[in-house]
Amino acid sequence: MSAEPASTAHNLAIPIAQYTMDELAAIYNRARVDYIVPMPMNGKRMAEYIQAYDISMEHSLVAIGSDDHEPSGISMLGLRPGRGWITRLGVIPERRRRHTAEFLVQRHLESARQAGCQTVQLEVIKGNEPAHRLFLKLGFVETRELLIVRRAPSKLSHDLMPPDDLTYELVEDRVTLRELLQGRGDSPTWVEETPSLFNTGRLSAITARAADGRAGWLAFQRTPFQLTHLVFSASANADPALIRALLGQLYTLYSMMDTKIENIAADSPSWPTCQAFGYVEAFRRIEMVLQL
Repeated sequence: MSAEPASTAHNLAIPIAQYTMDELAAIYNRARVDYIVPMPMNGKRMAEYIQAYDISMEHSLVAIGSDDHEPSGISMLGLRPGRGWITRLGVIPERRRRHTAEFLVQRHLESARQAGCQTVQLEVIKGNEPAHRLFLKLGFVETRELLIVRRAPSKLSHDLMPPDDLTYELVEDRVTLRELLQGRGDSPTWVEETPSLFNTGRLSAITARAADGRAGWLAFQRTPFQLTHLVFSASANADPALIRALLGQLYTLYSMMDTKIENIAADSPSWPTCQAFGYVEAFRRIEMVLQL
């Protein structure tokens, strides 16, 4: 394996394309073993993550020691037109204090500029002060706080059942889903953007329509064991009663499925209603952006 020259005395960079998915997962898990939220991965999940979030195999990197060529850390760069996203950054505990994280981020910023990006964004878990300080040092600016929330499987209480004066429909064809998502009306993070939703697959939506013309929808991903990636239409976000009806219908259909939602804006209009349905906050991230 060949490595490109590095900008520090301690680190060299290898594109992740030169590793197998299992090797990348092993390096990532070593780097996150003592992390606030470890989020372990295997090779299959690593491949799915790379595909779902448009991770550049060329510009995502494993850092190795310049002296022993052993892995020190890993970081990934997602690229979409005009923008980049830094994710999965981690340094193996016993290989820290070599400025590896800063080295990897600087390399990503160089790659993003070369790719024509105007902005680069990332999220840092609230409470991860070393990473937060590093990103501030490099010029990233905080934009908002994001919630990672969960709902345990449970049957709906009577007061949360969907009102029967609305008409509901389950939508699963991709053409209609694309048409619906054109009117989502929110400001999603990278993982919840429409390209990410379609990359992950298994996308569905519930539509609700009232006799007075009020209408809205809720898109979501359903895996065999979990609901995730919930997105409300702009009309639903403006109408708490519609949010309540759509969630009621969702859990009428899938009451015994676990739910995990990433990166809900802390001031999202859907959050108070989600709490009424039993959602609880797991942790928070801080979204940060750098203008190039």
